[in-house]
Amino acid sequence: MNRCHTLISRKNDGFDMVLIISCFSDMPGVSGTNESDNSGDSKDAKSSSSVSVTRGNVKVREYDPRQDLRALGQWICSNQDPPKCFENVDYIQSIGVFNQLFKPTFNEVESECMEEYERMKVETKKVLRNFDGQISLSVDVLTDNNDFGQCSNNLGQHYSDYLCISAHFIDEKWKLRKWVLYFCTLSVSGQSDDLLKKCEDRGIFRSLEDWGIENKIFTLTMGNDKFCNEVAEYVKRYIQVQKELRRNSQVFRVYCCGDLFREMVQDAFDKIEDIIHKVRRVYTFTTDYPMWFLKMANLQEALKLWSIGKLSSKDVIDSHDVPSPEEWNKVEGVCKAVESIHEVSGALFEPEIQVTANVYLYHLHELREMLTRMSIGSEGFNRSIVEGMLGKVDEYWDHMFLLLAISAALDPRFKMRYIEFVCSKVEGRDGNSQVPAVLDAIRKQFDEYVIRFPEKRNRASYSHSEGQSDPLVRANHTFTVLQDYQQFIQSNHHPAKISELDIYLDQPVLPWSQDFNPLAWWRSAAPKYPTLSRMARDFLAIPVSLSTCGEAYYTLSRPADEHMICLKPDLMNALMCARSWAYRR
Repeated sequence: MNRCHTLISRKNDGFDMVLIISCFSDMPGVSGTNESDNSGDSKDAKSSSSVSVTRGNVKVREYDPRQDLRALGQWICSNQDPPKCFENVDYIQSIGVFNQLFKPTFNEVESECMEEYERMKVETKKVLRNFDGQISLSVDVLTDNNDFGQCSNNLGQHYSDYLCISAHFIDEKWKLRKWVLYFCTLSVSGQSDDLLKKCEDRGIFRSLEDWGIENKIFTLTMGNDKFCNEVAEYVKRYIQVQKELRRNSQVFRVYCCGDLFREMVQDAFDKIEDIIHKVRRVYTFTTDYPMWFLKMANLQEALKLWSIGKLSSKDVIDSHDVPSPEEWNKVEGVCKAVESIHEVSGALFEPEIQVTANVYLYHLHELREMLTRMSIGSEGFNRSIVEGMLGKVDEYWDHMFLLLAISAALDPRFKMRYIEFVCSKVEGRDGNSQVPAVLDAIRKQFDEYVIRFPEKRNRASYSHSEGQSDPLVRANHTFTVLQDYQQFIQSNHHPAKISELDIYLDQPVLPWSQDFNPLAWWRSAAPKYPTLSRMARDFLAIPVSLSTCGEAYYTLSRPADEHMICLKPDLMNALMCARSWAYRR
Protein backbone atom coordinates (compact mmCIF):
# COMPACT_ATOMS: atom_id res chain seq x y z
CA MET A 1 0.00 0.00 0.00
CA ASN A 2 1.33 3.48 -0.94
CA ARG A 3 0.78 6.48 1.27
CA CYS A 4 2.19 9.69 -0.23
CA HIS A 5 1.89 13.04 1.54
CA THR A 6 2.82 16.68 0.93
CA LEU A 7 3.31 18.51 4.20
CA ILE A 8 4.67 22.01 5.12
CA SER A 9 5.32 22.85 8.77
CA ARG A 10 7.33 25.51 10.66
CA LYS A 11 10.02 24.20 13.00
CA ASN A 12 11.51 26.09 15.97
CA ASP A 13 14.97 25.98 14.38
CA GLY A 14 13.71 28.14 11.50
CA PHE A 15 13.66 25.43 8.81
CA ASP A 16 10.66 24.85 6.59
CA MET A 17 10.16 21.08 6.37
CA VAL A 18 8.67 20.13 3.01
CA LEU A 19 7.72 16.48 2.77
CA ILE A 20 7.53 15.92 -0.97
CA ILE A 21 7.22 12.14 -0.92
CA SER A 22 6.84 9.75 1.96
CA CYS A 23 6.17 6.23 0.75
CA PHE A 24 5.18 3.48 3.18
CA SER A 25 5.38 -0.06 1.92
CA ASP A 26 3.02 -2.69 3.33
CA MET A 27 4.20 -5.36 0.94
CA PRO A 28 4.24 -8.78 2.61
CA GLY A 29 7.57 -10.56 2.58
CA VAL A 30 9.54 -7.40 1.70
CA SER A 31 11.53 -5.49 4.27
CA GLY A 32 12.89 -2.02 3.71
CA THR A 33 16.27 -1.26 5.21
CA ASN A 34 16.60 2.23 6.63
CA GLU A 35 20.10 3.62 6.44
CA SER A 36 21.53 7.09 6.87
CA ASP A 37 22.55 8.97 3.77
CA ASN A 38 25.86 10.75 3.28
CA SER A 39 24.48 14.07 4.53
CA GLY A 40 24.00 12.61 8.00
CA ASP A 41 20.21 13.12 8.02
CA SER A 42 18.47 9.91 9.00
CA LYS A 43 15.44 8.80 7.03
CA ASP A 44 11.98 8.47 8.51
CA ALA A 45 11.74 5.08 10.28
CA LYS A 46 8.80 4.05 8.10
CA SER A 47 10.00 5.43 4.79
CA SER A 48 11.35 2.97 2.28
CA SER A 49 11.94 5.30 -0.66
CA SER A 50 12.99 8.78 0.45
CA VAL A 51 16.06 10.68 1.62
CA SER A 52 16.38 14.05 3.30
CA VAL A 53 18.52 16.84 1.86
CA THR A 54 18.87 20.49 2.82
CA ARG A 55 18.45 23.25 0.26
CA GLY A 56 18.94 26.69 1.77
CA ASN A 57 16.47 27.05 4.62
CA VAL A 58 14.29 24.24 3.30
CA LYS A 59 14.73 20.58 4.23
CA VAL A 60 13.34 18.50 1.37
CA ARG A 61 12.60 14.80 1.41
CA GLU A 62 13.32 13.53 -2.08
CA TYR A 63 12.51 10.18 -3.65
CA ASP A 64 15.25 7.53 -3.60
CA PRO A 65 14.54 4.57 -5.94
CA ARG A 66 17.15 2.29 -4.35
CA GLN A 67 14.82 1.05 -1.64
CA ASP A 68 12.05 0.30 -4.11
CA LEU A 69 14.54 -1.50 -6.35
CA ARG A 70 15.64 -3.75 -3.50
CA ALA A 71 12.01 -4.37 -2.54
CA LEU A 72 11.24 -5.32 -6.14
CA GLY A 73 14.17 -7.74 -6.17
CA GLN A 74 12.82 -9.38 -3.03
CA TRP A 75 9.36 -9.54 -4.57
CA ILE A 76 10.57 -11.24 -7.77
CA CYS A 77 12.74 -13.72 -5.85
CA SER A 78 9.88 -14.78 -3.57
CA ASN A 79 6.83 -14.74 -5.86
CA GLN A 80 5.83 -16.68 -8.94
CA ASP A 81 5.19 -13.81 -11.37
CA PRO A 82 6.70 -14.45 -14.84
CA PRO A 83 10.01 -12.52 -14.75
CA LYS A 84 9.52 -10.99 -18.18
CA CYS A 85 6.45 -9.15 -16.88
CA PHE A 86 8.78 -6.82 -15.00
CA GLU A 87 10.06 -5.38 -18.25
CA ASN A 88 6.76 -3.47 -18.23
CA VAL A 89 6.72 -0.53 -15.81
CA ASP A 90 2.92 -0.58 -15.78
CA TYR A 91 3.02 -4.16 -14.47
CA ILE A 92 5.36 -3.09 -11.67
CA GLN A 93 3.02 -0.26 -10.74
CA SER A 94 0.03 -2.61 -10.81
CA ILE A 95 1.46 -4.45 -7.80
CA GLY A 96 0.40 -1.38 -5.84
CA VAL A 97 3.28 -1.10 -3.40
CA PHE A 98 5.84 1.02 -5.27
CA ASN A 99 6.19 4.75 -5.66
CA GLN A 100 4.76 6.18 -8.88
CA LEU A 101 8.15 7.65 -9.74
CA PHE A 102 9.72 4.18 -9.68
CA LYS A 103 10.52 3.23 -13.29
CA PRO A 104 13.48 0.84 -13.36
CA THR A 105 15.00 -0.67 -16.47
CA PHE A 106 14.97 -4.45 -16.76
CA ASN A 107 18.78 -4.46 -16.57
CA GLU A 108 18.51 -2.79 -13.17
CA VAL A 109 15.89 -5.35 -12.12
CA GLU A 110 18.12 -8.23 -13.26
CA SER A 111 21.10 -6.88 -11.31
CA GLU A 112 19.04 -6.45 -8.17
CA CYS A 113 17.63 -9.98 -8.46
CA MET A 114 21.16 -11.35 -8.70
CA GLU A 115 22.19 -9.39 -5.60
CA GLU A 116 19.12 -10.61 -3.70
CA TYR A 117 19.91 -14.18 -4.79
CA GLU A 118 23.44 -13.87 -3.38
CA ARG A 119 22.08 -12.52 -0.09
CA MET A 120 19.58 -15.38 0.15
CA LYS A 121 22.26 -17.92 -0.80
CA VAL A 122 24.42 -16.92 2.17
CA GLU A 123 21.52 -17.57 4.53
CA THR A 124 20.56 -20.82 2.79
CA LYS A 125 24.13 -22.12 2.91
CA LYS A 126 24.20 -21.49 6.62
CA VAL A 127 20.99 -23.48 7.11
CA LEU A 128 22.21 -26.47 5.10
CA ARG A 129 25.68 -26.56 6.65
CA ASN A 130 24.24 -26.38 10.17
CA PHE A 131 21.57 -28.98 9.41
CA ASP A 132 22.21 -31.99 11.66
CA GLY A 133 20.41 -34.54 9.50
CA GLN A 134 21.06 -36.09 6.12
CA ILE A 135 20.01 -34.64 2.77
CA SER A 136 18.46 -36.46 -0.16
CA LEU A 137 19.50 -35.22 -3.57
CA SER A 138 17.45 -35.25 -6.76
CA VAL A 139 18.88 -34.65 -10.22
CA ASP A 140 16.21 -34.07 -12.83
CA VAL A 141 16.53 -33.54 -16.58
CA LEU A 142 13.81 -31.23 -17.89
CA THR A 143 12.97 -30.41 -21.50
CA ASP A 144 11.63 -27.45 -23.42
CA ASN A 145 8.47 -28.96 -24.90
CA ASN A 146 7.32 -25.93 -26.87
CA ASP A 147 6.28 -26.10 -30.50
CA PHE A 148 9.77 -25.36 -31.78
CA GLY A 149 11.55 -27.93 -29.63
CA GLN A 150 14.06 -25.32 -28.46
CA CYS A 151 14.07 -22.15 -26.44
CA SER A 152 16.14 -19.14 -27.33
CA ASN A 153 17.16 -16.88 -24.47
CA ASN A 154 17.75 -13.19 -24.93
CA LEU A 155 21.41 -13.87 -25.75
CA GLY A 156 20.41 -15.76 -28.87
CA GLN A 157 21.55 -19.12 -27.44
CA HIS A 158 19.39 -22.20 -28.01
CA TYR A 159 18.85 -24.98 -25.51
CA SER A 160 16.40 -27.84 -25.21
CA ASP A 161 17.36 -29.64 -21.99
CA TYR A 162 17.95 -28.45 -18.44
CA LEU A 163 19.52 -29.95 -15.34
CA CYS A 164 17.86 -29.29 -11.97
CA ILE A 165 19.64 -30.27 -8.73
CA SER A 166 17.52 -30.12 -5.57
CA ALA A 167 18.01 -30.87 -1.87
CA HIS A 168 15.22 -32.62 0.02
CA PHE A 169 15.08 -32.68 3.82
CA ILE A 170 12.79 -32.22 6.80
CA ASP A 171 13.75 -29.17 8.84
CA GLU A 172 13.78 -28.70 12.60
CA LYS A 173 10.08 -27.77 12.53
CA TRP A 174 9.27 -31.02 10.72
CA LYS A 175 8.44 -29.30 7.46
CA LEU A 176 9.32 -31.10 4.23
CA ARG A 177 11.60 -28.91 2.11
CA LYS A 178 12.70 -29.04 -1.50
CA TRP A 179 15.34 -26.44 -2.30
CA VAL A 180 16.79 -26.03 -5.78
CA LEU A 181 20.57 -25.80 -5.54
CA TYR A 182 21.45 -25.41 -9.20
CA PHE A 183 19.60 -25.06 -12.49
CA CYS A 184 21.47 -25.00 -15.78
CA THR A 185 21.30 -25.86 -19.45
CA LEU A 186 22.27 -29.36 -20.51
CA SER A 187 22.34 -30.89 -23.95
CA VAL A 188 21.66 -34.63 -23.90
CA SER A 189 22.93 -35.28 -27.41
CA GLY A 190 26.28 -36.92 -27.98
CA GLN A 191 28.28 -39.77 -26.54
CA SER A 192 27.64 -41.10 -23.05
CA ASP A 193 31.12 -40.15 -21.83
CA ASP A 194 30.54 -36.59 -22.99
CA LEU A 195 27.29 -36.47 -21.05
CA LEU A 196 29.01 -37.54 -17.85
CA LYS A 197 31.71 -34.93 -18.37
CA LYS A 198 29.06 -32.27 -18.94
CA CYS A 199 27.34 -33.25 -15.69
CA GLU A 200 30.64 -32.82 -13.86
CA ASP A 201 31.42 -29.53 -15.53
CA ARG A 202 27.93 -28.10 -15.44
CA GLY A 203 27.04 -28.40 -11.83
CA ILE A 204 26.51 -31.64 -9.94
CA PHE A 205 29.94 -32.00 -8.30
CA ARG A 206 30.70 -28.31 -8.31
CA SER A 207 27.35 -27.57 -6.71
CA LEU A 208 27.86 -30.11 -3.91
CA GLU A 209 31.28 -28.64 -3.14
CA ASP A 210 29.95 -25.10 -3.31
CA TRP A 211 27.17 -25.85 -0.85
CA GLY A 212 29.43 -27.91 1.41
CA ILE A 213 26.94 -30.78 1.74
CA GLU A 214 28.78 -33.61 -0.05
CA ASN A 215 29.23 -35.39 3.30
CA LYS A 216 25.49 -35.19 4.06
CA ILE A 217 24.08 -36.79 0.93
CA PHE A 218 21.83 -39.70 1.90
CA THR A 219 20.13 -40.76 -1.33
CA LEU A 220 20.15 -39.81 -5.00
CA THR A 221 16.91 -39.77 -7.00
CA MET A 222 17.07 -39.72 -10.80
CA GLY A 223 15.05 -40.95 -13.75
CA ASN A 224 15.01 -44.57 -14.86
CA ASP A 225 16.55 -44.38 -18.32
CA LYS A 226 20.05 -45.43 -19.34
CA PHE A 227 21.45 -41.90 -19.25
CA CYS A 228 20.22 -41.32 -15.68
CA ASN A 229 21.53 -44.70 -14.54
CA GLU A 230 25.01 -43.87 -15.84
CA VAL A 231 24.99 -40.42 -14.27
CA ALA A 232 23.70 -41.85 -10.96
CA GLU A 233 26.56 -44.35 -10.80
CA TYR A 234 29.04 -41.60 -11.69
CA VAL A 235 27.73 -39.32 -8.93
CA LYS A 236 27.58 -42.20 -6.47
CA ARG A 237 31.26 -42.98 -6.98
CA TYR A 238 32.12 -39.33 -6.42
CA ILE A 239 30.16 -39.14 -3.16
CA GLN A 240 31.66 -42.39 -1.91
CA VAL A 241 35.06 -40.77 -2.11
CA GLN A 242 33.77 -37.88 -0.01
CA LYS A 243 31.83 -39.95 2.49
CA GLU A 244 32.17 -43.47 3.82
CA LEU A 245 28.87 -45.10 2.91
CA ARG A 246 28.06 -48.09 5.07
CA ARG A 247 24.59 -48.63 3.66
CA ASN A 248 23.45 -50.89 0.85
CA SER A 249 23.65 -49.30 -2.60
CA GLN A 250 20.00 -50.19 -3.10
CA VAL A 251 19.08 -47.66 -0.44
CA PHE A 252 21.32 -45.01 -1.95
CA ARG A 253 19.98 -45.09 -5.53
CA VAL A 254 16.31 -44.09 -5.82
CA TYR A 255 14.40 -44.78 -9.03
CA CYS A 256 11.60 -42.40 -9.96
CA CYS A 257 8.13 -43.88 -9.35
CA GLY A 258 6.52 -41.30 -11.64
CA ASP A 259 8.74 -42.48 -14.49
CA LEU A 260 7.64 -46.06 -13.81
CA PHE A 261 3.98 -45.14 -14.27
CA ARG A 262 4.70 -43.11 -17.40
CA GLU A 263 6.66 -45.95 -18.98
CA MET A 264 3.94 -48.49 -18.19
CA VAL A 265 1.23 -46.32 -19.75
CA GLN A 266 3.26 -45.27 -22.77
CA ASP A 267 4.23 -48.85 -23.60
CA ALA A 268 0.56 -49.86 -23.49
CA PHE A 269 -0.49 -46.98 -25.76
CA ASP A 270 2.33 -47.79 -28.17
CA LYS A 271 0.90 -51.29 -28.57
CA ILE A 272 -2.38 -49.83 -29.90
CA GLU A 273 -0.96 -46.79 -31.70
CA ASP A 274 -2.43 -47.86 -35.07
CA ILE A 275 -5.83 -48.45 -33.48
CA ILE A 276 -5.77 -45.03 -31.79
CA HIS A 277 -5.15 -43.50 -35.21
CA LYS A 278 -8.30 -45.25 -36.48
CA VAL A 279 -10.31 -44.08 -33.46
CA ARG A 280 -9.40 -40.51 -34.28
CA ARG A 281 -10.91 -40.96 -37.73
CA VAL A 282 -14.35 -41.28 -36.16
CA TYR A 283 -13.89 -39.35 -32.92
CA THR A 284 -12.20 -35.98 -32.40
CA PHE A 285 -10.08 -35.82 -29.24
CA THR A 286 -10.97 -32.82 -27.10
CA THR A 287 -7.30 -32.09 -26.44
CA ASP A 288 -3.89 -33.20 -27.72
CA TYR A 289 -2.02 -32.03 -24.62
CA PRO A 290 0.77 -34.58 -23.91
CA MET A 291 -0.68 -36.04 -20.71
CA TRP A 292 -1.57 -39.72 -20.60
CA PHE A 293 -4.66 -39.43 -18.44
CA LEU A 294 -6.17 -37.07 -21.04
CA LYS A 295 -5.51 -39.59 -23.81
CA MET A 296 -7.14 -42.26 -21.63
CA ALA A 297 -10.16 -40.01 -21.01
CA ASN A 298 -10.58 -39.38 -24.75
CA LEU A 299 -10.43 -43.09 -25.54
CA GLN A 300 -12.91 -43.90 -22.77
CA GLU A 301 -15.35 -41.35 -24.16
CA ALA A 302 -14.96 -42.82 -27.64
CA LEU A 303 -15.63 -46.29 -26.18
CA LYS A 304 -18.86 -45.06 -24.58
CA LEU A 305 -20.07 -43.63 -27.85
CA TRP A 306 -19.11 -46.76 -29.77
CA SER A 307 -20.90 -49.01 -27.25
CA ILE A 308 -24.22 -47.21 -27.88
CA GLY A 309 -23.74 -47.08 -31.64
CA LYS A 310 -23.16 -43.34 -31.94
CA LEU A 311 -19.86 -43.54 -33.80
CA SER A 312 -20.48 -43.93 -37.51
CA SER A 313 -18.07 -44.68 -40.32
CA LYS A 314 -20.28 -43.23 -43.06
CA ASP A 315 -17.91 -40.29 -43.51
CA VAL A 316 -14.86 -42.55 -43.76
CA ILE A 317 -13.96 -43.47 -47.34
CA ASP A 318 -11.95 -46.60 -46.52
CA SER A 319 -13.74 -48.86 -44.03
CA HIS A 320 -10.41 -50.51 -43.22
CA ASP A 321 -9.48 -47.30 -41.37
CA VAL A 322 -12.33 -47.79 -38.88
CA PRO A 323 -11.66 -49.84 -35.72
CA SER A 324 -13.13 -53.31 -35.77
CA PRO A 325 -14.99 -54.74 -32.74
CA GLU A 326 -11.85 -56.70 -31.82
CA GLU A 327 -9.80 -53.51 -31.95
CA TRP A 328 -12.33 -51.69 -29.78
CA ASN A 329 -11.94 -54.52 -27.25
CA LYS A 330 -8.18 -53.96 -27.24
CA VAL A 331 -8.71 -50.25 -26.60
CA GLU A 332 -11.05 -51.13 -23.74
CA GLY A 333 -8.51 -53.51 -22.19
CA VAL A 334 -5.72 -50.95 -22.34
CA CYS A 335 -7.96 -48.26 -20.84
CA LYS A 336 -8.89 -50.52 -17.91
CA ALA A 337 -5.23 -51.22 -17.16
CA VAL A 338 -4.30 -47.54 -17.46
CA GLU A 339 -7.26 -46.63 -15.24
CA SER A 340 -5.78 -48.72 -12.42
CA ILE A 341 -2.49 -46.82 -12.73
CA HIS A 342 -4.40 -43.54 -12.77
CA GLU A 343 -6.20 -44.49 -9.56
CA VAL A 344 -2.94 -45.10 -7.72
CA SER A 345 -1.32 -42.02 -9.27
CA GLY A 346 -4.16 -39.92 -7.92
CA ALA A 347 -3.32 -41.00 -4.37
CA LEU A 348 0.39 -40.25 -4.80
CA PHE A 349 0.55 -37.19 -7.03
CA GLU A 350 -2.69 -35.24 -6.66
CA PRO A 351 -3.02 -34.54 -2.91
CA GLU A 352 -2.53 -30.96 -1.78
CA ILE A 353 -0.16 -32.13 0.95
CA GLN A 354 3.29 -33.45 0.10
CA VAL A 355 3.52 -37.24 0.05
CA THR A 356 6.35 -38.78 2.06
CA ALA A 357 8.27 -41.99 1.36
CA ASN A 358 6.34 -44.13 3.87
CA VAL A 359 3.25 -44.62 1.63
CA TYR A 360 4.85 -45.74 -1.62
CA LEU A 361 5.15 -49.42 -0.72
CA TYR A 362 1.48 -49.56 0.20
CA HIS A 363 0.34 -47.93 -3.05
CA LEU A 364 2.64 -50.05 -5.22
CA HIS A 365 1.32 -53.15 -3.47
CA GLU A 366 -2.23 -51.98 -4.21
CA LEU A 367 -1.38 -51.45 -7.89
CA ARG A 368 0.24 -54.86 -8.13
CA GLU A 369 -2.84 -56.54 -6.66
CA MET A 370 -5.12 -54.68 -9.08
CA LEU A 371 -3.05 -55.69 -12.09
CA THR A 372 -2.78 -59.30 -10.87
CA ARG A 373 -6.57 -59.63 -10.62
CA MET A 374 -6.92 -58.04 -14.04
CA SER A 375 -4.41 -60.45 -15.53
CA ILE A 376 -6.31 -63.46 -14.19
CA GLY A 377 -9.55 -62.16 -15.72
CA SER A 378 -8.06 -61.32 -19.11
CA GLU A 379 -6.79 -63.30 -22.06
CA GLY A 380 -4.96 -62.84 -25.30
CA PHE A 381 -3.81 -59.33 -26.15
CA ASN A 382 -5.27 -57.65 -23.07
CA ARG A 383 -3.58 -60.14 -20.77
CA SER A 384 -0.23 -59.52 -22.45
CA ILE A 385 -0.64 -55.78 -21.81
CA VAL A 386 -1.31 -56.32 -18.10
CA GLU A 387 1.51 -58.83 -17.74
CA GLY A 388 3.89 -56.34 -19.32
CA MET A 389 2.86 -53.79 -16.71
CA LEU A 390 3.29 -56.33 -13.92
CA GLY A 391 6.79 -57.08 -15.19
CA LYS A 392 7.75 -53.42 -14.87
CA VAL A 393 6.23 -53.19 -11.37
CA ASP A 394 8.17 -56.28 -10.26
CA GLU A 395 11.42 -54.92 -11.66
CA TYR A 396 10.89 -51.65 -9.80
CA TRP A 397 9.88 -53.60 -6.69
CA ASP A 398 13.16 -55.53 -6.75
CA HIS A 399 15.20 -52.32 -7.02
CA MET A 400 13.30 -50.33 -4.40
CA PHE A 401 11.79 -52.80 -1.91
CA LEU A 402 14.33 -52.39 0.89
CA LEU A 403 14.18 -48.59 0.86
CA LEU A 404 10.38 -48.52 0.65
CA ALA A 405 10.04 -51.19 3.35
CA ILE A 406 12.24 -49.29 5.82
CA SER A 407 10.29 -46.10 5.13
CA ALA A 408 6.97 -47.94 5.59
CA ALA A 409 8.14 -49.46 8.89
CA LEU A 410 8.70 -45.90 10.16
CA ASP A 411 4.97 -45.25 9.68
CA PRO A 412 3.28 -46.11 13.03
CA ARG A 413 0.25 -47.40 11.10
CA PHE A 414 2.45 -50.02 9.40
CA LYS A 415 5.66 -50.84 11.29
CA MET A 416 6.96 -54.37 10.65
CA ARG A 417 3.45 -55.79 10.69
CA TYR A 418 2.76 -54.43 7.23
CA ILE A 419 6.11 -55.71 5.94
CA GLU A 420 5.15 -59.19 7.15
CA PHE A 421 1.74 -58.82 5.52
CA VAL A 422 2.96 -57.63 2.14
CA CYS A 423 5.67 -60.29 1.98
CA SER A 424 3.07 -62.98 2.62
CA LYS A 425 0.91 -61.63 -0.21
CA VAL A 426 3.52 -61.13 -2.91
CA GLU A 427 3.96 -64.68 -4.15
CA GLY A 428 7.15 -65.79 -5.82
CA ARG A 429 9.18 -62.81 -4.56
CA ASP A 430 11.01 -64.70 -1.79
CA GLY A 431 8.84 -63.00 0.81
CA ASN A 432 9.82 -65.20 3.75
CA SER A 433 13.47 -64.14 3.60
CA GLN A 434 12.69 -60.46 2.99
CA VAL A 435 11.15 -59.84 6.44
CA PRO A 436 14.31 -60.59 8.48
CA ALA A 437 16.39 -58.78 5.84
CA VAL A 438 14.29 -55.63 6.30
CA LEU A 439 14.43 -55.86 10.10
CA ASP A 440 18.19 -56.38 9.99
CA ALA A 441 18.62 -53.34 7.71
CA ILE A 442 16.48 -51.21 10.05
CA ARG A 443 18.55 -52.25 13.06
CA LYS A 444 21.82 -51.50 11.27
CA GLN A 445 20.57 -48.08 10.26
CA PHE A 446 19.37 -47.36 13.81
CA ASP A 447 22.70 -48.45 15.30
CA GLU A 448 24.48 -45.97 13.02
CA TYR A 449 22.24 -43.17 14.26
CA VAL A 450 22.91 -44.19 17.88
CA ILE A 451 26.64 -43.83 17.21
CA ARG A 452 26.26 -40.52 15.37
CA PHE A 453 23.84 -38.99 17.88
CA PRO A 454 24.61 -40.41 21.34
CA GLU A 455 22.05 -39.49 23.96
CA LYS A 456 23.20 -38.39 27.40
CA ARG A 457 21.04 -41.09 28.87
CA ASN A 458 19.02 -43.91 27.43
CA ARG A 459 15.45 -42.79 27.92
CA ALA A 460 14.11 -46.01 26.50
CA SER A 461 16.00 -48.44 28.76
CA TYR A 462 14.88 -50.13 31.89
CA SER A 463 16.23 -52.72 34.31
CA HIS A 464 14.44 -55.91 35.25
CA SER A 465 15.57 -55.28 38.86
CA GLU A 466 14.15 -51.74 38.93
CA GLY A 467 12.34 -50.99 42.19
CA GLN A 468 13.86 -53.96 44.05
CA SER A 469 16.24 -53.61 47.00
CA ASP A 470 18.93 -56.03 48.06
CA PRO A 471 18.39 -57.44 51.55
CA LEU A 472 22.16 -57.72 51.89
CA VAL A 473 22.41 -53.95 51.76
CA ARG A 474 19.81 -53.55 54.51
CA ALA A 475 21.55 -55.97 56.88
CA ASN A 476 23.21 -54.32 59.84
CA HIS A 477 26.65 -55.86 59.62
CA THR A 478 30.10 -55.15 58.29
CA PHE A 479 31.26 -58.54 57.03
CA THR A 480 34.07 -57.94 54.56
CA VAL A 481 33.19 -60.93 52.36
CA LEU A 482 29.64 -59.70 51.83
CA GLN A 483 30.87 -56.21 50.96
CA ASP A 484 33.27 -57.67 48.40
CA TYR A 485 30.46 -59.83 47.04
CA GLN A 486 28.19 -56.78 46.62
CA GLN A 487 30.90 -54.94 44.69
CA PHE A 488 31.35 -58.03 42.49
CA ILE A 489 27.61 -58.12 41.74
CA GLN A 490 27.51 -54.42 40.83
CA SER A 491 30.55 -54.63 38.58
CA ASN A 492 29.14 -57.59 36.67
CA HIS A 493 25.48 -56.58 36.62
CA HIS A 494 24.26 -55.20 33.27
CA PRO A 495 20.56 -54.34 33.38
CA ALA A 496 18.64 -55.49 30.36
CA LYS A 497 17.99 -52.58 28.03
CA ILE A 498 15.40 -52.12 25.35
CA SER A 499 16.20 -49.65 22.61
CA GLU A 500 13.91 -46.99 21.23
CA LEU A 501 13.52 -49.08 18.10
CA ASP A 502 12.38 -52.14 20.06
CA ILE A 503 9.89 -50.12 22.08
CA TYR A 504 8.53 -48.50 18.91
CA LEU A 505 8.13 -51.81 17.08
CA ASP A 506 6.57 -53.51 20.14
CA GLN A 507 3.84 -50.90 20.44
CA PRO A 508 0.57 -51.70 18.62
CA VAL A 509 0.15 -50.13 15.19
CA LEU A 510 -2.09 -47.09 14.99
CA PRO A 511 -5.57 -47.45 13.46
CA TRP A 512 -5.63 -46.63 9.77
CA SER A 513 -6.47 -43.02 8.94
CA GLN A 514 -6.37 -41.51 5.46
CA ASP A 515 -5.62 -38.08 6.95
CA PHE A 516 -2.71 -39.28 9.08
CA ASN A 517 0.28 -36.92 9.06
CA PRO A 518 3.51 -38.84 9.77
CA LEU A 519 5.55 -35.66 10.19
CA ALA A 520 3.21 -34.32 12.86
CA TRP A 521 3.24 -37.69 14.64
CA TRP A 522 7.03 -37.94 14.70
CA ARG A 523 7.37 -34.35 15.81
CA SER A 524 5.26 -35.07 18.88
CA ALA A 525 6.96 -38.45 19.45
CA ALA A 526 10.51 -37.08 19.19
CA PRO A 527 10.96 -36.67 22.98
CA LYS A 528 10.14 -40.35 23.44
CA TYR A 529 12.21 -41.51 20.45
CA PRO A 530 15.00 -38.91 20.13
CA THR A 531 17.28 -41.09 17.99
CA LEU A 532 14.66 -43.01 16.01
CA SER A 533 12.92 -39.74 15.13
CA ARG A 534 16.15 -38.52 13.51
CA MET A 535 16.22 -41.65 11.40
CA ALA A 536 12.55 -41.21 10.48
CA ARG A 537 13.17 -37.60 9.50
CA ASP A 538 15.83 -38.62 6.99
CA PHE A 539 13.91 -41.54 5.48
CA LEU A 540 10.56 -39.77 5.17
CA ALA A 541 12.23 -36.92 3.25
CA ILE A 542 13.48 -39.19 0.44
CA PRO A 543 11.88 -38.15 -2.88
CA VAL A 544 10.66 -41.44 -4.34
CA SER A 545 9.35 -39.59 -7.39
CA LEU A 546 10.72 -36.62 -9.28
CA SER A 547 7.25 -35.99 -10.66
CA THR A 548 4.62 -34.31 -8.55
CA CYS A 549 1.06 -33.24 -9.31
CA GLY A 550 0.45 -32.72 -13.04
CA GLU A 551 4.07 -33.45 -13.99
CA ALA A 552 3.51 -37.15 -13.27
CA TYR A 553 1.08 -37.48 -16.20
CA TYR A 554 3.27 -36.22 -19.03
CA THR A 555 3.87 -38.63 -21.89
CA LEU A 556 6.94 -36.61 -22.90
CA SER A 557 9.85 -35.62 -20.70
CA ARG A 558 8.94 -33.31 -17.84
CA PRO A 559 8.80 -29.72 -19.08
CA ALA A 560 10.94 -26.90 -17.79
CA ASP A 561 9.27 -23.65 -16.75
CA GLU A 562 8.84 -21.76 -20.01
CA HIS A 563 8.99 -18.42 -18.20
CA MET A 564 12.40 -19.24 -16.74
CA ILE A 565 14.28 -20.94 -19.54
CA CYS A 566 14.19 -17.91 -21.83
CA LEU A 567 16.13 -15.80 -19.32
CA LYS A 568 19.88 -15.37 -19.18
CA PRO A 569 21.46 -18.52 -17.66
CA ASP A 570 22.62 -16.79 -14.47
CA LEU A 571 19.25 -15.14 -13.85
CA MET A 572 17.44 -18.37 -14.67
CA ASN A 573 19.46 -20.23 -12.06
CA ALA A 574 19.09 -17.44 -9.50
CA LEU A 575 15.30 -17.29 -9.71
CA MET A 576 14.79 -21.06 -9.82
CA CYS A 577 16.83 -21.36 -6.64
CA ALA A 578 15.62 -18.28 -4.77
CA ARG A 579 11.95 -18.97 -5.35
CA SER A 580 12.30 -22.45 -3.89
CA TRP A 581 14.12 -21.08 -0.83
CA ALA A 582 11.55 -18.34 -0.24
CA TYR A 583 9.08 -20.88 1.17
CA ARG A 584 11.21 -21.20 4.31
CA ARG A 585 10.26 -17.69 5.42
